[in-house]
Amino acid sequence: MAVMDTGDFRRLIKNRLLVEMLGGIGAAGAADWSVLIMDPVSTRVMSHACQISEILDYGISLVENIEKKREPLLSISGVYFITPTDRSVQRLLDDWKVRPMYKTAHVFFTSKVSPVHLQVIKNCSGLAQRLRSLKEVNVELLTIDKRTFTTDEGNSLQTLFGENSEGSAQYRAEVSTMAARLATVFASLKEFPTIRFRAAKPGEDASTGLEARSLVAQRVAVDLNERLSAMQRSGQLPAGSTCDLVIFDRGFDPVAPVIHEWTYEAMAYDLLNLDGEVFRYDVETQAGKTEKKEHLLAETDDMWVALRHKHFAAATIEITRTLDEFRAKNKAAAYKQGGGGDGALDMRNMKNLVSSLPQYREQLSRLSVHVEIASKINQIIDAKDLTDLGKLEQDLVFGDATSKEIITYISTNQKMSAEDKVRLLMSYVITHPEKMDDARQQQWQRLAHLTDMDMNTINNLELLGVPVKKRGNTKSGIGLTFGRKRKRAVRKDRDVDEGDEQWSLSRFAPLMQEVLEDLAANKLNFDEYPYVQPPSNDSGSSYAPSAKGASVRSNKTSVGWAKKAAGAREEALSPKGKRIVAFVVGGVTRSEMRVAHKLSAKLGREILIGSTSCDTPTTFLKSLQNLGSLEQVALEIDGSGGLSPGSGYGSGGGFGSGNLTSTV
Repeated sequence: MAVMDTGDFRRLIKNRLLVEMLGGIGAAGAADWSVLIMDPVSTRVMSHACQISEILDYGISLVENIEKKREPLLSISGVYFITPTDRSVQRLLDDWKVRPMYKTAHVFFTSKVSPVHLQVIKNCSGLAQRLRSLKEVNVELLTIDKRTFTTDEGNSLQTLFGENSEGSAQYRAEVSTMAARLATVFASLKEFPTIRFRAAKPGEDASTGLEARSLVAQRVAVDLNERLSAMQRSGQLPAGSTCDLVIFDRGFDPVAPVIHEWTYEAMAYDLLNLDGEVFRYDVETQAGKTEKKEHLLAETDDMWVALRHKHFAAATIEITRTLDEFRAKNKAAAYKQGGGGDGALDMRNMKNLVSSLPQYREQLSRLSVHVEIASKINQIIDAKDLTDLGKLEQDLVFGDATSKEIITYISTNQKMSAEDKVRLLMSYVITHPEKMDDARQQQWQRLAHLTDMDMNTINNLELLGVPVKKRGNTKSGIGLTFGRKRKRAVRKDRDVDEGDEQWSLSRFAPLMQEVLEDLAANKLNFDEYPYVQPPSNDSGSSYAPSAKGASVRSNKTSVGWAKKAAGAREEALSPKGKRIVAFVVGGVTRSEMRVAHKLSAKLGREILIGSTSCDTPTTFLKSLQNLGSLEQVALEIDGSGGLSPGSGYGSGGGFGSGNLTSTV
């Protein structure tokens, strides 16, 4: 069984691209310098794994786009790293049809190339004469961090779960692409997985089209199994099962993408409008001018790595401690601050300290970024009253609040944004199924002053299997059941992660954690998560002992940050079982990414998590909004201020009059 000692999947992919692919060119007779030619997909694959300086270290002097016209360079070798698509293969052939393009050619494909494409390459005499390498690298994925990857299919939710997905060519192509890219994950790991998937079954009242949505995870699993079995027969993968894979669809835990999560990384991506991994901010120069700066929130930033999975309150304490240590070691800094090094700094004072010490900016630059991030998050928490909102969300999820508390909260928080109202109502309808009929939906819309589009976004949860509407009031029955009787969808309370016990607003954990713990303990329900092909008795299953120790905790979420003294930090364990890979069709959340990191240490297992995309709450809502138009809500509003269709995300959304009474 091949187990990656470092637990760093991004490093493994980087090694495959740099050492195995580019590093092998010299042995194949390449010149001292080469030009790297890529298509849009392979460019994203490379850029997520490697920096340009690292590529240059392997003899690459120039990086080109295969889509663009280029001049011949006969003194150097051309290294093609492309997808095996008709378009990219044709661009490759176009380079060599009329005249030689480079001194020699080395062609690497991101995934399995078809016999048809191999034949047309062979038939291109100009290319064949100078071809020195032709290989399948089998890397067609984006690495997000050391334990997270995506297949870069940001539209998968709409393509696979949209109201028009049934029987579409796009549906079939999306499943095929997903399976092909997932296969490159296991080709890179050199592992053959035992595959399980979340089983969803259309209910008795299901409409046509639900089968395609309910069987997404199964169809991806079956397609992937066929591809991996072919690779296994060709000797590319081990003969027996060496790891475990579980495939989910986004409907298995629709709360995770919408609830406010209170760890540092999740809050940064939720509240700061980051551009990918880039955080943009303003700094004041020594001349008193404002200068715009960018910082990459990646694993090259040690402080980001140390803080990202901590509760936000713990992260701010850590930032304060680090800055206090710096102040204590630099008397000039302490003198300028005027405190002589005594006492803790709040966020505002930390920010002032950083800006008042130009001579120390070189040392403080990285720390100042996190001071800025923490300051901005704190400002947004206060401005949006997110502490009380977070408490209410978590109480709803755990069954400690009802619609009465929502009515009170929305009524007394008139400046609440439309997006936050939608997220709050989603937390309610997901955990309190079949509470909506047309009348109550109109009442909620009046109360929250939401648009038709906002309400349609909530209704579209039905397409993910959430029974939002009362079944007796739907026209065709659009909800899914998952092989069990519908009941109140309140998840069980559980122990929070060690080290987070002292913080409130840390009750919530995504269902991913529970499923992976059950899988590791060999307790995962076979009906809810069946095998594509059950493992043979001699497959060497090596499940780790159960790491449960869970107990029922106290009921309501407290508002303050601290609850009790912090526990000791859990030490990482060396791998002691088969690797686990979890894959979510329809987007993964930062809280679920955190599960992979935490459980890897807690269970002593290598855990990777993948998805079609990595979503923030805002991007998830936009995708959900585009799934389709279900039932339009006709509104008659008395008084001033009618409601017009259109997205309300980002708008304030005032208070609307309505007669809404509370229900459970």
